[in-house]
Amino acid sequence: MTVAYSGVHQAFQLALAAQEAGLLEAFLCSLQARPGKWGGRLAAVMGSAALASRDLPGLNPARTREFPWPALWKALRDRLLPGRSADWFGVNDAFDRWAARQFRQRPTPILIGTETCAQHSFEAARDLGAIRVLDCPQFHPIWLDEVMREAAERARLPAALVPEDPAMAARKQREYELADWRLVYSEMHRRSFERAGFDPARQVEIPLWVDPLLWHAESERERRPGPLRVLFAGSITLRKGMPFLLEAFERARGSWELTLVGRVDAALRERFAPYEGRVRLLSPQTKADLRRLYLEHDLFVLPSVADSFGFVALEAMACGTPALVSDHCGAPVPHPGWRVRAMDAADLADKIGWYAEQPDRALEQGRIGQTFAAHFTPEKYRREVGGFLKSGCAAKPS
Repeated sequence: MTVAYSGVHQAFQLALAAQEAGLLEAFLCSLQARPGKWGGRLAAVMGSAALASRDLPGLNPARTREFPWPALWKALRDRLLPGRSADWFGVNDAFDRWAARQFRQRPTPILIGTETCAQHSFEAARDLGAIRVLDCPQFHPIWLDEVMREAAERARLPAALVPEDPAMAARKQREYELADWRLVYSEMHRRSFERAGFDPARQVEIPLWVDPLLWHAESERERRPGPLRVLFAGSITLRKGMPFLLEAFERARGSWELTLVGRVDAALRERFAPYEGRVRLLSPQTKADLRRLYLEHDLFVLPSVADSFGFVALEAMACGTPALVSDHCGAPVPHPGWRVRAMDAADLADKIGWYAEQPDRALEQGRIGQTFAAHFTPEKYRREVGGFLKSGCAAKPS
């Protein structure tokens, strides 16, 4: 089989899963940070940390074919026109057209692509009779649009709604239709496609992972004096539920402290202004610094309006920090009580308050979360993907 994607997401893990299953013929990517590859040459110039996500130990570079030019062009464009950094259409389209040509020249029975970067290659695979598997990092856009409109109304923030580029929306829809199988990460993720009319039999639900080499507790945690310390990490946006977290903090009246890691979205700057000096705001952190912050805090919160998975929740749990996540977030949790109602500041305040009243609960539940997160490893993810590729993927669904 062939795996193709210009970015990262799960592509490298999918390629390694196919290789471990004895099925990988080619991995088409922008860059692989390995000696003798374009990614290796760039890493020598920029430093290995800059391209750390562009490789995996064990992934055979002989199976990799790189096409770096769209990604390099975007990096240059983003420096000159930073306002266009979120525009991926041209980059993904150029890579996808190259991948389609590659696939026509060297077809395989199965092609795995990733949403926003698979239309042309899937059309080539269809013409050649190959099975198409689509990795879908996002909720289906119809459900996502509905829930984001509800969130903007509840938060009284209509300016926070960002309409999707019509060309990209049309591209996604075409990819969904061309796919024989769609990889999703959680029950809610799967249901978003079912609500849009897609056959439930064509969704394959496989949870993602947390890397234990990066995310772990370095020693036995102990109770610290002072108020409960609550942490959030991610984009500070409506989609991550930030207005509702800030309202929960207001309701708490100083009974717990809040640290936010990320950049404040322009649409939320006015809403955030009254909290400056009361809420600790940090810029995006390196993985090492983020691990330290997990360890320094008593509770992690991810009150997302829409999150198909939410790696950060599992990262925090792996470090021994319990996590409260919304019921619109796909990250798995040890118990339903670890979930809060999305867009409900009162429920969030109550659940955080439960920890603030008896801080020792955080230590106890942190140990539970750490044991739970240890089950979600990259190896487990690849085994489940490999099992599907070897058995369930063998024939097109009826």
